[in-house]
Amino acid sequence: MVELGGSTVNNLADNLQIFGLAPGSANLFAATYTVFGDVVVSQYPDLVPKYPPVKEILDTSYIQDVAQRAAPTTSAQQQQFSASEPVSNVISRKSWHINFDTGKATFTPSAMNDLNQLLRDLLVAGGAAVEVHGHTDNAGSIEANQKLSEDRAFAVKSWLEQQSPVNFPPGRVRVFAHGPTNPIASNSTPEGRAQNRRVEIVMGTTATR
Repeated sequence: MVELGGSTVNNLADNLQIFGLAPGSANLFAATYTVFGDVVVSQYPDLVPKYPPVKEILDTSYIQDVAQRAAPTTSAQQQQFSASEPVSNVISRKSWHINFDTGKATFTPSAMNDLNQLLRDLLVAGGAAVEVHGHTDNAGSIEANQKLSEDRAFAVKSWLEQQSPVNFPPGRVRVFAHGPTNPIASNSTPEGRAQNRRVEIVMGTTATR
């Protein structure tokens, strides 16, 4: 027996998944590099005004070559989530103003930047369960807004799962619809209504994680 302390050992299957080379997986290395690179630039703009894009610093040719010569004999470890188990310890709560077409649950082209940033953030926090809370303003009926907030929250969930089924397995992303019941600004002004039309993302752990 060898005591590894806080170290881990990755097999070939693990590495293929880490670098987004396994079917259905996203590049976790690229997401982590970009998220924390952006943090450093925002915190220390004078010292680090920019950083090289991931394509300039990452070479996966060695892993791809190994994979061609010797297929993985074991599978990468898969996170397990239970959708019925509520988040009991909230790690992060943030409102995302993801733009949808008016009165619909389809994304506008301008929503893609926010969605990709959300994807990177959630990839970095791979062990966390995710709650998607949909909210609307008070224009229209309560019933219609409740349905719209649910459809939009499901649209975010479906988009994440389509981008990377491996990193967003069944049970990880849960949907909650609130309609106009939880405003964060006054609905009496266009600016306030715009703030209330939002998707709130909650990340956390469950009692067993």
